Amino acid sequence: MASCGNNSKSENDSLQNEVGMEHDHSSHELGATEENRNVSANIGEMKGDLSVVLKDYFTINENLVEDDASSAAEASAKLVTSLKGFKGSKLSDDEQKEVNDILETAIENAEHISKNAGEIGHQREHLISLSTDIKDLIAIIGTSQKLYEDFCPMANNNKGAIWISNKEAISNPYMGTKMPTCGKVQNVIN
Repeated sequence: MASCGNNSKSENDSLQNEVGMEHDHSSHELGATEENRNVSANIGEMKGDLSVVLKDYFTINENLVEDDASSAAEASAKLVTSLKGFKGSKLSDDEQKEVNDILETAIENAEHISKNAGEIGHQREHLISLSTDIKDLIAIIGTSQKLYEDFCPMANNNKGAIWISNKEAISNPYMGTKMPTCGKVQNVIN
């Protein structure tokens, strides 16, 4: 069992059940994973301004760190609006298609978070895919912010999951107040 090394097995079992809850996703498809999406490197000129999208995404994460599902839902509704309003610039046809695909799944995941204020486990499930969507957008569009790709080994039924942060210190949105410092910085994005 993957662990941050500071909890007993029974605590880990209860956290695994909360964070990696089984859920029937047949009625909706989560975003594509890194394995099946061709993502370019975050190099070269910026191809849009993701600052509003990132601000809303970071607010969701902060709310989930505090186990505040209601505020996460409100922040996610704002993210839906900022994702729908995002426009890239100087994108090739292939990049534009890829950005459109990412935006579509990011919006769907953000909508699920916003509509499930009473189900923090469900919100955290969708944060897994949303975080990959945000990472993929950054890879194509670029950013002027120094960001961190963090990794929690216990999220996603102990398969692990990433999230993007604007702070080097770990604040884990998947474990919340039970284990807020679980995880590590996996990559620095700058």
